[in-house]
Amino acid sequence: MRKKLGILGGMGPLATCRFYMDIVSSTPAAKDQDHIDMVILNACHIPDRTAAILHGGPSPLPQLIEGCESLEAQGCDLIAIPCNTSHYYFDELKTGRKAELLNMIELTAERLEALGMKKVYLMATEGTLKTGVYQKYLGKKNIGIIPPTADETAEMMRVIYGVKAGAEPNLEVLAGAAREKGCPVVLGCTELSTLNFGGLETIDAMGVLKDKILELFGFGAGGIKQ
Repeated sequence: MRKKLGILGGMGPLATCRFYMDIVSSTPAAKDQDHIDMVILNACHIPDRTAAILHGGPSPLPQLIEGCESLEAQGCDLIAIPCNTSHYYFDELKTGRKAELLNMIELTAERLEALGMKKVYLMATEGTLKTGVYQKYLGKKNIGIIPPTADETAEMMRVIYGVKAGAEPNLEVLAGAAREKGCPVVLGCTELSTLNFGGLETIDAMGVLKDKILELFGFGAGGIKQ
C-alpha cells in the first residue's frame, strides 16, 4: 500500500483543483485521518506542452523532471500527472524515479479494453492528437481511434484554452461533432474533464487516474477499504 501521493499539477490549475476534489470526494472517509496524504505541486510555470511539441516552444521537460524530484524529496512514493499532453515525455520522466509514476494514458487504454470497447472518438489537445500518444497505447489493445477533423481539433483547442482562461465555453459544436461519430468519447485532456458533456458516453482519462490512485491506496471497488 502506498504512503503519500504526489500530484504534479498546474497544467492547468483548474484541472488540478478538480482532480484533488475528485480524489477527496471519492474517498470513503469518516474523519480527516481516513484520507490520502498527498503533496500537490501546482507548477503553473511549466511551459505549454502543445507549443513545445508542435511549434518549437520552450521544452517543459526540465520543469517536469524538477517537479517529480521535488515530490520525491517530500516523501511521495506515487506520482500522478493530471495532464495528458505531458505524457509525451513519460519515458524520460520515468527514468531514474524512486517513486512510481502513473501513466494516465496507459491506464485509460486498460479501462477501455476492460469495457470491451473497440473504437472511440478522442477529444484532446492538438499536441496530444498529433504526437500519437493515445494511438500508441490504444493500438496495443486493438482499440481504434476516430481522429477529429481539423475543424474539430480547432474547436477542441478553443474550448480547452477557454477553460484555462476561466471561461465557460459553449460545448454545442464539440458535443454535436462527438455525437455524429456514433461511438464512446475519450476525454483526453484534463480541461475537458472539468466540463459536463451530458448525454455523451464518455471515458474520462483523469477519472481513470483517480480510480487507480484509490486502488493503490487500498480502496477497492465501490470505495471499500481493503
